[in-house]
Amino acid sequence: MIKDVFIGGERIYLRLAEAKDAKSDWYAWFNDPQVTKYQNKGIFPNTQKKQKDYIKKILKSESDIVFAIIEKKSKKHIGCVGLHNIDWVHRSADLGIVIGRKEVWGKGYGKLAWNMASYYGFHTLNLHRIAAVILKDNIASIKSAQASGFKIEGQLRDYLFKNGAYRAAIALSALKDDFKLFFNK
Repeated sequence: MIKDVFIGGERIYLRLAEAKDAKSDWYAWFNDPQVTKYQNKGIFPNTQKKQKDYIKKILKSESDIVFAIIEKKSKKHIGCVGLHNIDWVHRSADLGIVIGRKEVWGKGYGKLAWNMASYYGFHTLNLHRIAAVILKDNIASIKSAQASGFKIEGQLRDYLFKNGAYRAAIALSALKDDFKLFFNK
């Protein structure tokens, strides 16, 4: 049995992101234009030190929780998923995710991690609402959100400047009653 599993599934598990993760290639994901194509990342160079500082800040935060996504078969850290801007009064948060290892793209790991983090937010933290903002062109992430019961709330025009142009984004959210559990615990 693996000791650091926080939320376990059949093909992946989530564990708390740790300082040791800064020594991995996590920081380099945010320097890769393919990985950051749909994210507000990759604008400024990232380094191991910046990543280590980020992890330290997150581990002290009372309004952010970031999990490392681990592929069970290879035991590799393949991405991260987090709940950010947690509002303990209004019981809401924002979900963010990255699958940094391109060799595992298209295997449904992002969709599973989205579902696992949402489950944790709704059923452990007792959140009422989880939101996400996804670039309109990022069809895979939009489908991952919708598979967990997230609903489109609207479009944000010229949300960010990425890949040489202003890009629209889609605002989505799920209420606890909207959530659809599909990962096998």
